[in-house]
Amino acid sequence: MKHLTGLISTILLLTVSQALADYGRMTEEFNAYHPPAAFLSPQGVNAATDSMETKQIGPDDPGDISAVKERLEKRLDVLNRDRVADDVYERISRIAGDAGAVETLVSERIRLAEAKALALLRNPGILAARKKVYGELRAFDQVMHLDDSLKQYGSFTRSLAPKVGPVKGKDSIKMTFPLPGMTGLKGRVVENQVALMIEQVAVTGKNVLKGVEDVYWDLVFIQTSIRITHDTISAFERLREVATALYRSGRTSFQDIIKINIKLEELKEDLITLASRKKTASVRLMELLDLPSVTPGRVETAQLPARLPAAGQLYGDARKHRQELKALRFRIEKVSAMVEMAETMVEARPTLDFSAHDADFIRTAGSGAPKAGFSSKTMAAMKNNSPVRAWYGINEPWLQQTRQTLDSLKNKLRDQENATDRLVRAAWFKADKNLREHALYKKRILPLAKSALDVSTREYEAGSIPFSQAIDSHTYWLKVQLTIARKRSDYGSAFAELETVTGKPLR
Repeated sequence: MKHLTGLISTILLLTVSQALADYGRMTEEFNAYHPPAAFLSPQGVNAATDSMETKQIGPDDPGDISAVKERLEKRLDVLNRDRVADDVYERISRIAGDAGAVETLVSERIRLAEAKALALLRNPGILAARKKVYGELRAFDQVMHLDDSLKQYGSFTRSLAPKVGPVKGKDSIKMTFPLPGMTGLKGRVVENQVALMIEQVAVTGKNVLKGVEDVYWDLVFIQTSIRITHDTISAFERLREVATALYRSGRTSFQDIIKINIKLEELKEDLITLASRKKTASVRLMELLDLPSVTPGRVETAQLPARLPAAGQLYGDARKHRQELKALRFRIEKVSAMVEMAETMVEARPTLDFSAHDADFIRTAGSGAPKAGFSSKTMAAMKNNSPVRAWYGINEPWLQQTRQTLDSLKNKLRDQENATDRLVRAAWFKADKNLREHALYKKRILPLAKSALDVSTREYEAGSIPFSQAIDSHTYWLKVQLTIARKRSDYGSAFAELETVTGKPLR
């Protein structure tokens, strides 16, 4: 019996010793324990923790919103710059703000690249569209200020963590959700709205550049037509001298001289018409360049591509780069974010809030617990059998309307993509037709017309052909030269239209 009692005493002694040892280690660990950063007061949270918690929001945090704003501003600054050479743009930008210097330059000469650079820097329509985008960019500041206000409000609701008593966490997740997500969605809406407006600025810019090219090639045609008409008048005056000599020798009638004089009067009237037409085109150009009525100098003919890109490869480029399609896609993204915002506010949450509970007392079990740590059941109704969400679905019609708007925009995008293929093909056909006909008249028909003119003039001097054939050869020679000038200008305008439809430079 004594041995049994001694054995039991030894076992109890060892057990108590081990328990005391574990208690001491537990006491040390308790004293060395520090709550996680999420349970600390703002004074105990370091900058790295705040940065980590902010980054958890992802692309919707204020830092990323600021980065998006800077990216959009850079995109706006270089908009349509690919349509003009960098050296030309930099040179023109130094004098674009000086109206006197610009007037001096325009009165000396008209170059296509310089005119396009001046239009990008001075056109009121482009400047107005840019200012509108800069105003819309201020909406990013509103989103960021809202997020800052939410952070300040959250800091006011935090409690201290003195390691004793109720250890509060940060602001309640029920209080903040879905506000951070809603702020991010608002940032997406603003981003897509600004991107949409930037593409609209690009559309305005490319349309202005298309107008500049149309006026430029019209001026090129007018200038060439004036020169050709002067040459034709000189040719008819030589023909009149031949007809006068033949009339004096009695080998022709005076009617030949009268017909030549009539033709000369018509050509002189054409010169007056061309001069008036040049003034009209100049006024159109000055309108695009935001200049007063200035008489432009000599128009220098720009070089055009000798070949067109294949039509097949332009379809995909146009669907990718055309600014109207980009704007429509950004509008779809904007409405999609609006639908998500509406669903967040209207639809039921995808959670029963079992995990969305406040960090309250550490001791939430036993008889001393003031309340349950988190919800353990859901209620079908509140007091007096009132529904939990009495106004659930009240905004559902508006949400359905927004969804229908989104579907409509998607269908419109497909329609515009199909229309883009048609526009590309039509513009390519027009440019290809003028290019082929210009080469035909210049390389093949013009030499034949010139030979016919020389032969008919010599034969008329010899009296072997009637006057009608001689004047027909002169008239046809004039027609061929004017056709060449017209086809070159039409090709330039058609190529500019092809670039406008495609949405990217092709030369």
